[in-house]
Amino acid sequence: MRHPPAPSADAAATDDALLEGLLQLAVEGHTEQTQFQQIGEEVFTRLLDTYGVDSGTPRTR
Repeated sequence: MRHPPAPSADAAATDDALLEGLLQLAVEGHTEQTQFQQIGEEVFTRLLDTYGVDSGTPRTR
């Protein structure tokens, strides 16, 4: 089984900050703001970079 490399401490801190910002905007109901969209796209891009899969369709269990 192939596992992605562990992120560095700096990268993990940046990832944490992005997710915290995304969560905070969602909790406050600001999901229509440009900042929410930009952070969401960055998170999505990083997930694709890490896991390398973009099937375009949701997975079913």
